[in-house]
Amino acid sequence: MDLRVQKTRNSIFSAFIELRATKPIEKITVKELSAKANISKQTFYLHFKDIYDLSEYLENDAVSSLVADIPNPDFFITNSPEATRQLCKAALSQGNLFNILFPDDDRSYGVLTNKIEKKIKEIIFESHPELRNDIRENVIISLFIQGSVYTFMKYKDSNATEVTEILADIIKKITDK
Repeated sequence: MDLRVQKTRNSIFSAFIELRATKPIEKITVKELSAKANISKQTFYLHFKDIYDLSEYLENDAVSSLVADIPNPDFFITNSPEATRQLCKAALSQGNLFNILFPDDDRSYGVLTNKIEKKIKEIIFESHPELRNDIRENVIISLFIQGSVYTFMKYKDSNATEVTEILADIIKKITDK
């Protein structure tokens, strides 16, 4: 990518994150974002169709980054408690960006959990295509990912390590039966 294009995109990303940290997405305008990014509205529209398109791009990028930080996604099949630990650790490593892109509300956490589940399943099904249509395995993987991500995000500020271990312990109890 051309260096000028990358600098412009980085400026847009920084301005959006800064604005999003202080207000809901519905309140951010292209005009305001463009002024903060020091670009014209026309330049913004060369890169994104609207604020929601930009937000979607950043959300997907953050989720891809999180999933890339999970060393063994296959553990959701073979060692679910450890997969849960890896997932929580990866979520924690995203830092404040996740708090900004996915604020503490049910809608945001639903979007986050669905995106993470989809990405992890893509990886699992790539190496285990026979599981793609296995309803039992799909339900189990969905339950562990959706439940772990939602619960971790909801309670991580209390004590992330303790929440991670509680989740791993519960999943171990479920899988040991």
